[in-house]
Amino acid sequence: MPAIASILDAAARWEPLSPRAALQLLLETDPAARRDIWAAADERKRALLGDAATYVVNLNLNFTNVCALRCAFCAFRRGAEARDAYAHSLEAIVAKVVRYRTEQAITEVTIQGGLNPALPVSYYFDLLRELKRACPEVHLHAYSPQEIDFIQQRSGWPLGRVLDALRAAGQGTLCGTAAEILVEPTRRSICPEKISSARWLEIVRAAHRAGTRSTATMLFGHIESPADRILHLQRLRALQRATGGLTEFIPLPFIAAKSPLGRAVGRREIADDDALHLVAVARLFFGRDLPHVQLGWVKRGLALAQRSLRCGADDIGGTLLEEEISNRAGSRFGSRVAAERLAAAIREVGLVPVQRATTYERITPAGSSASTQVSLLPPPCEEFTTSESRRSATRVKPPGSTKTSSP
Repeated sequence: MPAIASILDAAARWEPLSPRAALQLLLETDPAARRDIWAAADERKRALLGDAATYVVNLNLNFTNVCALRCAFCAFRRGAEARDAYAHSLEAIVAKVVRYRTEQAITEVTIQGGLNPALPVSYYFDLLRELKRACPEVHLHAYSPQEIDFIQQRSGWPLGRVLDALRAAGQGTLCGTAAEILVEPTRRSICPEKISSARWLEIVRAAHRAGTRSTATMLFGHIESPADRILHLQRLRALQRATGGLTEFIPLPFIAAKSPLGRAVGRREIADDDALHLVAVARLFFGRDLPHVQLGWVKRGLALAQRSLRCGADDIGGTLLEEEISNRAGSRFGSRVAAERLAAAIREVGLVPVQRATTYERITPAGSSASTQVSLLPPPCEEFTTSESRRSATRVKPPGSTKTSSP
């Protein structure tokens, strides 16, 4: 087995790390060796991106908490008859987004919800259309692969048609959530009702080929093994090499406080240093393939997010403004952080704060000099830009009316 120093030397030459080498790094527990790994990850990040660290001014929008699934790690989900179940009307959602655009200058709305059978399929499309009509300049980072599968199953449409119609309605990018852990049978143990790993990858790959980029996440620190984590990273790297469509990798530390799975594991959560170590290994494993890594503040706090910026991460996350899912699970760090505080947190660790768009173009805040539209992403690979023939999305209309009332 190669020495840790040999693996880090290879990473410094941009040589792709094998899964075996990445697992060796991940399994390292010696504090001095770990510090070397973190420093190597920080150096690779700087080689790619310099001294900048980014944040996004966004709103987290959960349109319903009613869900037909019962994932073991989720404390957000409610049954339809629960006293605190909700499904927001289009009018209420649009008013909220307009208010936050006016008051907070948000550039992104992240849109996700439970799988609520009471909502018509048209709701998903109408929501995008109405938001784009009211705030055309706001990027809609909308729906997970799980929700795409839900839409497809209920509409009866081919996957490509669903993706085209969502893009025509205003979807900018796809949320890379619902990935959890892309390893069976671990995935079956924590979310047996969710789509399979293969199906998740199929949907994201199809979205990329249709011209819709996405993020990618990993839920870790529950019952998965270190080998599971590396296999998850390996599958994401293979996807990225095939399509070039991933914008960032976001590892999500499991919050055990209030979920059924948390009770099953004795409310044990991963140590901060172990979370940082995963960030560093991910940075080295992805190399040039996926340049952006984020350990956001909402799961484990702003202090850990700051530390991650010295361990290979380059993004501190978003303002979120109304984050619910992590807070329902027992996060102790609130539902919002002001953009000014995110920028200050970046400066506090000696880096240069850069406000970014969803797809990593730099944004100059209002009142500053003209916006710099320089992408922080590498150019997509050839397959992403020359995908198989695309259907005309503008000809596709989702089923149902274009006006949906409150459920």
